[in-house]
Amino acid sequence: MVKRNCCRKNLKKANVDIAVIPETKKKLKGSQELDDYLLLYSGVPTNKRAAAGIAIMIKAKFKKRIHSYVFVNERILQLRYKLQRGYLTLLAVYAPKEGKTEQTEKFYGTLQDQIDKRSKNDYIVIARDYNARVGNIPTDRIWVQMVKLLPTVMDTN
Repeated sequence: MVKRNCCRKNLKKANVDIAVIPETKKKLKGSQELDDYLLLYSGVPTNKRAAAGIAIMIKAKFKKRIHSYVFVNERILQLRYKLQRGYLTLLAVYAPKEGKTEQTEKFYGTLQDQIDKRSKNDYIVIARDYNARVGNIPTDRIWVQMVKLLPTVMDTN
């Protein structure tokens, strides 16, 4: 609770609208209203040791712009957000640590599936902690097109 309050205070102080928080180690999946922010989190089941976990904190004033969100697993959380023109798909991801080959391959396969499932008309942002993606080491199945977003994309009007 102390950690979450500190995080919220720092986000508010820095005037952050949307933040991705990896390695939450929070169990279960859900949402929680925290005064001026909405917390979406995706973690492990209660019968597993607390590990991984991903969360998105979004200012409460943007709540009405949330079209949908999907708790993919404890490492991937997807948020679809209404813009003035179109939608933004935000994929919040927390990759496994280097050396966990099978887990890493499964993670990137699931991430690629989520990229492929999104509406092709959406803007896409992949906010991540790739943990072990050092340098230009290729990952076979994944192809991420970087999209340059204009400052007006998150316009609140």
